[in-house]
Amino acid sequence: MVYSQLLNLISMIKKFIKKFLPNFVLKYKERYNLYKERKKFSNMDLKDVFKEIYLKKMWCPEHEKSNFKFYSGLGSYYPEFVLKYLEETSSFLRSLSKKPDVVDLGCGDFVVGSKLRKHCNQYIAADIFDELIDFNKQKYRDLNVDFRVLDITCDELPKADVCFARQVLQHLSNDSIKNFIKLIKNKYKYLILTEHFPEAKNFPPNLDKPDGPDIRLVDNSAVVLTMPPFNLKVKKELVLCETRSESIIDFKGVIKTQLLHLY
Repeated sequence: MVYSQLLNLISMIKKFIKKFLPNFVLKYKERYNLYKERKKFSNMDLKDVFKEIYLKKMWCPEHEKSNFKFYSGLGSYYPEFVLKYLEETSSFLRSLSKKPDVVDLGCGDFVVGSKLRKHCNQYIAADIFDELIDFNKQKYRDLNVDFRVLDITCDELPKADVCFARQVLQHLSNDSIKNFIKLIKNKYKYLILTEHFPEAKNFPPNLDKPDGPDIRLVDNSAVVLTMPPFNLKVKKELVLCETRSESIIDFKGVIKTQLLHLY
């Protein structure tokens, strides 16, 4: 009840501000802030980028920051995004002839991955920030998960049957994604990829951006691995689910999960 009232209050404040500020002023301010942020992160090492994101809780709502040590973003906590994803991904994992070995790349705080653990055989979960991985090792020590510190753009990646990459690539530059594609070659039979897309179906894919906390949605773009400049060849691709939100203020676009059957 209190949370709902807070959301309504925030919404009212935003509407009040927008009512008295011309739209072009708001858009200019947003783009200028994005420019400054991207410039800052473009000069940072990838490990430092995600260290700052997690330590400053940049993906966490302001009113929730005191409740979490690490927070991987709204896509890991809001039921609108999580429940359908878990349902469809679990169904696919159960459909395989045996429990698969899984690698979870960019596992974050593991709140989502932990719910898929029971459907998998060996489970390796990796992220670039060492403090986050140490935290996960303690929090999920009873789940028999092999947590590792890995940079998915330059480190040797472990082999498995299935690879999860959930809302990870959208934060990376095109060069970083190209490196990722090279590293997953011949490593996985299936890639379960989740990315944030514009609502419209016709959009320019893969517009470049620096590694950082923002995503391509602000440029009306999204990561599509099968299109230039990545051109990932797949045997088959299937949309497992698309999720939206009516409860998050100013939420735009759709979070899409695809099953890519790799060569």
